Amino acid sequence: MSLYTAPAPNTPYGIQTPLLQINQYPLWSGYVELALYFTELAGMLMVIIALLEVAKFKSITKSGSIATFIASVLALGFFAADLGRPEEGIFAPIRAIQFFPYSWMARGVIFVSGLLLFSFIYMVMKILNKGGRITTLVVAILGLFAGIFSTTYSGFELAATTGVPFWNNGAIPLLYLSDGVFVATALAYILAFFIKSEEGARVRFLMVRLQFYSSIAVLSSWFLFMATVNYLYVFNQVAFYYMLSTSSFALDIGLTGIVVVLSGFSTMPTFGFLMKGVQIGGIMDLPSTIKYIMLATAIIALIAGFLTRADILLAGQYAYQLAPMTPFQLTNSQPVPIGAFGWRG
Repeated sequence: MSLYTAPAPNTPYGIQTPLLQINQYPLWSGYVELALYFTELAGMLMVIIALLEVAKFKSITKSGSIATFIASVLALGFFAADLGRPEEGIFAPIRAIQFFPYSWMARGVIFVSGLLLFSFIYMVMKILNKGGRITTLVVAILGLFAGIFSTTYSGFELAATTGVPFWNNGAIPLLYLSDGVFVATALAYILAFFIKSEEGARVRFLMVRLQFYSSIAVLSSWFLFMATVNYLYVFNQVAFYYMLSTSSFALDIGLTGIVVVLSGFSTMPTFGFLMKGVQIGGIMDLPSTIKYIMLATAIIALIAGFLTRADILLAGQYAYQLAPMTPFQLTNSQPVPIGAFGWRG
């Protein structure tokens, strides 16, 4: 036993508690923040691309499939960088199967592996133009479900983490889902920006509106999360004030607010207000000014989306390192650390 002393930000008291052996969850590094970010980016981009596949879009689904697979590889790459022994990542999904019914971390390993598999198959089919319509749709829909589950599993995992009460909040899965749509829409718009055909114009119209709606969803989820923090547990308050005191949180909310304003302004031409678009084929494209405003907005959204993931993780871990051991941290419902699957080195 040793003493861990740290100030609680913006509170009239400091904390000086005996630090028992509470680190039953490995402290996550920046690699995990990046891994979860690319997971949501790949997951919800796969969802968007799958829906566009159903609607028979061609160019955007091809470029989107490549971007989805690259993001999936980056996600697993950062997980491997944090966990060590990347070669063991091949066997981790198999070891995780037995824990699937009661561990969100096990489910996450399986979901992300499925996302990588289906995004790869779908990418190959689109690049080589092989496989019938039905086969392509089946793979796309399987990728869609893997993408949704990959995006949201980490939110449910944090909400179910018995050792960090700050994360025991049902708004986190909703925040992570909306954030996934937020960043995936931004990337989809960037891809569509370089498509000059009618298809590109249709996708840009769709993504401008979706960017606006998803940015509202992110802010609403943030407010729901902050409004439901349980102050009866003092370390929840510590984590809450710590999060509010960080520059990354202020930047996150500020950038998301900018996206709301810019994307909201950019949706007006899609409803026939303010400016007239440019005729491409038989449809109307966004005005050139709006297209470039939305390009900048999409880049801002990608940055804000990463900060959302990072802020929740950092604040929870900060409080976790300060809190003394409590009985419910040792219950048999505690999520199984990923090391149990033989991956962590």
